[in-house]
Amino acid sequence: MARGRFILAAAVVFGAASVSADLPDGERVIDRLSAVFRQMRDLTADVEIHTARRQASGNIVLQYVRRGSKENSREEHITRRYIVVTRIKTEDGLASIKQLNDGEYLWVERRIAATGEVRVIRRKVKPDEPVPGGFGPDWRKEIDLWRGKYVFRTLRADTFDEEPVTVVEGIRKEAEKDADAGAHPGLSLPERVVLYVSTRDDFPRKVELFATKSRDGDAGARETPAVSVRLMHVKLNEGLDPETFVYVVPQGAELILAK
Repeated sequence: MARGRFILAAAVVFGAASVSADLPDGERVIDRLSAVFRQMRDLTADVEIHTARRQASGNIVLQYVRRGSKENSREEHITRRYIVVTRIKTEDGLASIKQLNDGEYLWVERRIAATGEVRVIRRKVKPDEPVPGGFGPDWRKEIDLWRGKYVFRTLRADTFDEEPVTVVEGIRKEAEKDADAGAHPGLSLPERVVLYVSTRDDFPRKVELFATKSRDGDAGARETPAVSVRLMHVKLNEGLDPETFVYVVPQGAELILAK
């Protein structure tokens, strides 16, 4: 009987080891994720954002239009358009905030559900400004930044919202080796990031930012992240009609033209 228990235990251990050996290397997962971002033309997804102070939900429609430079055929010029709709609780009640970037102007529409009040602000788009909800101006640049600032490892295989994912952890390199963090401590990156990357399309379904480094491989499952962004019903590169990003001011809305 003891021998049987030993064989069973050995089978479990070696079985677990073989599963672990089948997991992709964390750096390679990030390489594939980076390739997806570089080739991405458009994205549609539902989004949930959780921080210590607020929670918001909504959806995002994002499009990159890439054109080669006339002077240099290898240089890309990227026009970015997006629609981000979030629903949050305010002092006036539940509010819906729609932010639409048509490539030239940013339109911000704030609608109070209880009163029906609608206010719209229009201003010129600023170069390289971030997309609301934690989406950067060009994800390719952000991933390149992360590659230089973090060391990535695979934690486990998992399922998130019925999507098979690989859970990858990035530990930020030591501050003394990080010139940007040393020069601008207030703008330093999180100590740790955890990404739930789909094995189907190599696109993240969840991103967690932590203030502390992990002490073991499962710390991310127990600690509360400072910021958590969750993406659901993700659709990539399905082709978006340019008319999607044409904004029409609602009738009766207060319009403010900002500089």
